[in-house]
Amino acid sequence: MPVSRMQTQNASQERSRRKMCQLGNIALLFSVWAFAVGAAIASDPRPVLFSEDFEAGLTDRWVEQGFPSIARRNVFSLADERDGNHYLKVESSQSYSAKGVHLTFSPERCPHVSWRWRISNVVQAADLTRKEGDDAAAKLYVVFDGPSWWNPLDKRILLYLWDNRAPVGGIYPNAWLPEKERMVILETGKAKAGQWVDEQVRLFEDFKRAFPGEEPGQVEGLAFLADTDNTMSTVSAGFDDLTIRCREPATQNSRK
Repeated sequence: MPVSRMQTQNASQERSRRKMCQLGNIALLFSVWAFAVGAAIASDPRPVLFSEDFEAGLTDRWVEQGFPSIARRNVFSLADERDGNHYLKVESSQSYSAKGVHLTFSPERCPHVSWRWRISNVVQAADLTRKEGDDAAAKLYVVFDGPSWWNPLDKRILLYLWDNRAPVGGIYPNAWLPEKERMVILETGKAKAGQWVDEQVRLFEDFKRAFPGEEPGQVEGLAFLADTDNTMSTVSAGFDDLTIRCREPATQNSRK
């Protein structure tokens, strides 16, 4: 085999190993923390189960998960706007890491998740159908306990993202973990770049559409991130007003 071809194959295998490591670490992170902080959340009867607007700062309940195999991490910070509003900002340049909060709750009992996000630009080179293009300007991971009682890493993941080309509403298997992770397209293209966009999803319904024939386990955590390591791109994104509800809100309050 020519040396150049062997080097290309080795590089591809290394990227695959790194990506599997990334997703495995996210799942393991939520598994460990679920025992510590999940019980009170799971039994909380309030209509609003969880809310984060970052006005109290970037508290220690938000944990960053980086990966030893990836030298470059995203840069997370608490940012503010002219009106005094605070939000979570992520700057991503050929990098990957997530900022997550550890919660345990039933996606059937409390299915309503809302937030808003903003991006500077889309990742032009992204192509979610290929491993080499598995990047996006903004993502929200939702990690579910999996069907295997003996394997703590056998998780299911819904990944809501802002893509560059895929049609809104589409659901795709992740190129790296097609059996475990599904990507749900909420926004696409650059038309809304630079402005806050409100999102509201129904976890239980989305899981059933994404994983036909499966029942969702408990949610173990959520994480915000931008992802640019595969395409060697650069983007910045903002996240704010994350709310998990057990009842559907009557109206959507938004700040544009």
